[in-house]
This record gives sequence, C-alpha cells and structure tokens, in this order.
Amino acid sequence: MLFLFLFSILFTNLVENFYNTKINNFRIMANKRDLKARIRYACGEIAGECILTKDYVPGIDEEKVDDIVCAVALLQVRTVDRVSVCFDRTVKAFPDKKAYRRARKDYFKRCYAELKKEFQASLVEVVKDMNALLPQEVRDANKANTAK
Repeated sequence: MLFLFLFSILFTNLVENFYNTKINNFRIMANKRDLKARIRYACGEIAGECILTKDYVPGIDEEKVDDIVCAVALLQVRTVDRVSVCFDRTVKAFPDKKAYRRARKDYFKRCYAELKKEFQASLVEVVKDMNALLPQEVRDANKANTAK
C-alpha cells in the first residue's frame, strides 16, 4: 500500500515533464501519445496493486476492491479522453501570430494544469479508498516498515 502512495506522488511530474520537454533549450510540448501511455501505465499499475492486494491480503472486502479497480479504469478512460484538446481559435482572431502563439500556449498550459490537478485528486481518493480497506494489523505493519 505504500507503493500506491508513492505512485501518486510520482505522477506529480507526469504532466509537467510532458509539457516541459526541452530540445536545444526550447520548451516544446511532448507527444500526446506518450502522455496517454504514461496515464495508462499509471492506472494499470494502481489497478494491478489493487488486484494483488485483493489476492494476498486477508480480510479485504473483494467487492470494494473491484469497485476501486473499476473506478481506476474509468479514471483512465476519462483522463486519456481529456488529453486531446484543440485550441478553438485561429490566427485570424488575433492581431498577429505572436499573440496567437501566446494565447494558444496559455490555453494548453491551463488545460494540462487542470488535467493534472483532477487526475492527482482522483488518485489520492483511490489511494485513500484502498488504504481504508486494509485491516488495522496490515496498516500497523506498513507503518512499522516505513519507520525503519
């Protein structure tokens, strides 16, 4: 279960790394396909941890774990669908290309910041739900292991 907590922390930089890829000191947006793959990977790892926990930790409500896995799958689908966004204005709507590029960049930055914020909040909820299902003796053992 410690893994779930650490995994949610690791996702913090996912969207930032996606947006801030540097090539020759120029910041560019990385491939959306890579971001989608990372999101699928993150959700798959969390679902896998839930399934392993269901199989190997005695005293866990299996129906609730299945509900959490379904919630993770739904989170993955929703987040991947939101990665592909389009800027709905054209160059003609701005006085010059520089203003267009700036507005487009700001639009995508806001979109991905919102995506990151909502995905992290959802991951935190999943981790809380999963940790709430753990029996008290398992939680105590996990705390003791992390304190070492």
